[in-house]
Amino acid sequence: MGRIDIYLRDDVEKKFRELVKKLYGGRKGSLSIAAEQAILDWIKKVESEEK
Repeated sequence: MGRIDIYLRDDVEKKFRELVKKLYGGRKGSLSIAAEQAILDWIKKVESEEK
Protein backbone atom coordinates (compact mmCIF):
# COMPACT_ATOMS: atom_id res chain seq x y z
CA MET A 1 0.00 0.00 0.00
CA GLY A 2 1.28 3.46 -0.89
CA ARG A 3 1.41 6.57 1.21
CA ILE A 4 0.92 10.19 0.16
CA ASP A 5 1.38 13.09 2.55
CA ILE A 6 -0.61 16.15 1.49
CA TYR A 7 -1.29 19.59 2.89
CA LEU A 8 -4.79 21.09 2.79
CA ARG A 9 -6.15 24.45 3.76
CA ASP A 10 -7.62 24.33 7.25
CA ASP A 11 -11.17 24.90 6.00
CA VAL A 12 -10.91 22.08 3.45
CA GLU A 13 -9.53 19.66 6.05
CA LYS A 14 -12.24 20.57 8.54
CA LYS A 15 -15.07 20.09 6.03
CA PHE A 16 -13.58 16.82 4.75
CA ARG A 17 -13.27 15.43 8.28
CA GLU A 18 -16.84 16.52 9.14
CA LEU A 19 -18.31 14.82 6.08
CA VAL A 20 -16.25 11.65 6.54
CA LYS A 21 -17.37 11.40 10.16
CA LYS A 22 -20.99 11.98 9.13
CA LEU A 23 -20.80 9.32 6.42
CA TYR A 24 -18.68 6.67 8.15
CA GLY A 25 -19.28 7.45 11.82
CA GLY A 26 -15.62 7.93 12.71
CA ARG A 27 -14.54 4.34 12.08
CA LYS A 28 -10.84 3.61 11.89
CA GLY A 29 -9.52 4.07 8.35
CA SER A 30 -12.48 6.14 7.23
CA LEU A 31 -10.34 9.13 6.20
CA SER A 32 -8.24 6.86 3.98
CA ILE A 33 -11.32 5.27 2.44
CA ALA A 34 -12.86 8.64 1.63
CA ALA A 35 -9.60 10.13 0.34
CA GLU A 36 -9.00 7.12 -1.91
CA GLN A 37 -12.50 7.41 -3.33
CA ALA A 38 -12.02 11.13 -3.96
CA ILE A 39 -8.75 10.45 -5.78
CA LEU A 40 -10.31 7.68 -7.87
CA ASP A 41 -13.17 10.02 -8.84
CA TRP A 42 -10.64 12.70 -9.81
CA ILE A 43 -8.64 10.20 -11.91
CA LYS A 44 -11.79 9.12 -13.77
CA LYS A 45 -12.72 12.76 -14.43
CA VAL A 46 -9.28 13.68 -15.75
CA GLU A 47 -9.02 10.56 -17.91
CA SER A 48 -12.44 11.17 -19.45
CA GLU A 49 -11.51 14.79 -20.23
CA GLU A 50 -8.34 13.60 -21.99
CA LYS A 51 -10.35 11.51 -24.48
